[in-house]
Amino acid sequence: MNRIDIGSVLGRRADVRFRVIDAEGVVVRQTAGEVMVLNDIGTRILALADGVTPVARWIDTLLGEFEVARPVLERDVLAFATELVEQGLLEPAPAAGRRLQDGQAAAGPGGGQ
Repeated sequence: MNRIDIGSVLGRRADVRFRVIDAEGVVVRQTAGEVMVLNDIGTRILALADGVTPVARWIDTLLGEFEVARPVLERDVLAFATELVEQGLLEPAPAAGRRLQDGQAAAGPGGGQ
């Protein structure tokens, strides 16, 4: 796995499901039979991981929602994203998704679908 940085684009793996219950995120990784509970910021990060939005935009969004200094938030988000990738909850987005986010047309038939 490449190093996660603010330009990384990550998405939830197909087997990951989550719901918010009493301000905590309950995360189920179906194929592994695992259940995790995340705090409000962790749950928000998982929601932002849509496979098209770079980590830098997650940080911008979270700065508007939580009272924290940018350097601290950036460090913590990058560390948590790395942990979520290592645990198999997030994965790098396909290259086509990254090109579309950058405003470039996807190559090939079907427009990158």
